[in-house]
Amino acid sequence: MAPPTNDPAQLLIRCPSCGQRFRVGIDLRDRTVECGACEHRFRIGDDVIVRSKKFYPGERVDALSNRYHRIPITAPAPEGLQTAQYSTVADASAFEPISPQRLIAGVAGGIGVTLMALLLFFGAKNGGSLDGMPTANRLAMAGFSAVFAAVLFVYANPKTRSKAILASGLCALLLLVIPLFRTEGAGSGPQAGNEAAGRGRVNPPVQSADALELLRATIGTDPLTKEAALLAEQGGQKHAYGLWLRGLGDGDKLLVRDYLVRTVAADPTSRGYPRGPGEVLMVVSGVTVTLDQLAERVAPIGEVVAIHREIDVIEVRVNPANFETSPIEKLWDRGEAAFYELNKRELESIDLERVKGAVERLADAEPTIFRSDIALRLVGLLSEEGVDFKAQVCDALLVWRDGTAAVGDAAETLLAKLDATKAIIPAELIGLLVKEKRVTIFPTLERLWLEDVSKWERYLIELGPPVEAKLIAKFSQLSGNFQASAVHVLGKVGGSDSLELLKSAREGAGQELLVRIETAEKEIHQRLGQ
Repeated sequence: MAPPTNDPAQLLIRCPSCGQRFRVGIDLRDRTVECGACEHRFRIGDDVIVRSKKFYPGERVDALSNRYHRIPITAPAPEGLQTAQYSTVADASAFEPISPQRLIAGVAGGIGVTLMALLLFFGAKNGGSLDGMPTANRLAMAGFSAVFAAVLFVYANPKTRSKAILASGLCALLLLVIPLFRTEGAGSGPQAGNEAAGRGRVNPPVQSADALELLRATIGTDPLTKEAALLAEQGGQKHAYGLWLRGLGDGDKLLVRDYLVRTVAADPTSRGYPRGPGEVLMVVSGVTVTLDQLAERVAPIGEVVAIHREIDVIEVRVNPANFETSPIEKLWDRGEAAFYELNKRELESIDLERVKGAVERLADAEPTIFRSDIALRLVGLLSEEGVDFKAQVCDALLVWRDGTAAVGDAAETLLAKLDATKAIIPAELIGLLVKEKRVTIFPTLERLWLEDVSKWERYLIELGPPVEAKLIAKFSQLSGNFQASAVHVLGKVGGSDSLELLKSAREGAGQELLVRIETAEKEIHQRLGQ
């Protein structure tokens, strides 16, 4: 409410309808006005004019004023008056809702305990994520998770700390009990520790005869022994080794067999023998590599846990992710952040169909990240036996080549091999070598050009000036379409030497060849600035 004013030119009035107060000029007295709050019309008279007298604190005696005192008023209670007893005022924080931060902390603690319990229970099986991890390490994981969850629970429940501590104790008991009962796949000692750490191959110490017999019985090495004896009878340098694959799916045995046939020239008769849930003994027959070289080749399959040299067996923990295909929509979506990483992983698969798909997708992508890694893998595919899509690999290398000599060397080696065996030479391979400016391919390119002028002419032009001298030396032996094509190529890449040749070629040239010679000379003059 506005304070009263002593200005004689101002009147303080109150609307008789809504009680709202206003200040108006004295000239509006006895005139009709409209209320700005309720739009009620009334006449300004004595009945609506507010008259008040200025007063100072303490001038009026009002019992209600004692409610706002700052200094306690002490007055003796009347004799015989019984005072009322009131209960303690409750703390307002007890009725406040829990904050979002504490709620999130409590939910995170519950989810963490659940996930850790599932991991300790299901990951302990053979081939699981905790396979080979000692029980002590599993208990350490459980204890850390329990302590972390307890901190979150206590923070999330400030009003009922005792209940939060009790719940934390129950969760800790649950997590610590699981590793004590789920001991499957748990190892002990330094060897198991190395297996769990996964830091490369482990060569176990020489075992006793009883331990070796137990290991043979566990793996079931009879098929390997028979195959090795058969190869020994046949003589030669071929061997038979065993891969004890732990965690391999039933449908992946043929993929592993084909991969070994392709990479280490294993005999196609190599096969896998089931050895319990998720375990396979793959007898790799007819190889000339050593046991260590074979161990290096199984990296795309999984992790080498140990090499048992006494029985020629390599123990491998299979990585299931190497056999899982990524979602096809993410493999094709170039706008997806994981496009390059997923297709790079597909390149490293042992399934050639997945590798071929990744090569075709990367051939149409911008080489933004993983350029050197992808180029190195593509170079490896050029020299790998069994890869029947090397034309697509060359297309991808045109995009992903990183300027190193390895690309040109691998492509030139492949060209020499195809040329020696009279195999079909892909145009993409010639295109890659031309981009690498490998002039040494001219004899092969010349042979291809003489077989099909229209198909290979553009590669001579792309090879550039180095072909000028070779075409000039060959020109006198050419005729017809070959001579016309040579004139066209010289017009694109030639210099002053080509002008002299073209000038001498005018004599006896037909009308069509003469037009080509004139066009070529004009192009050379423009290029030389003449």
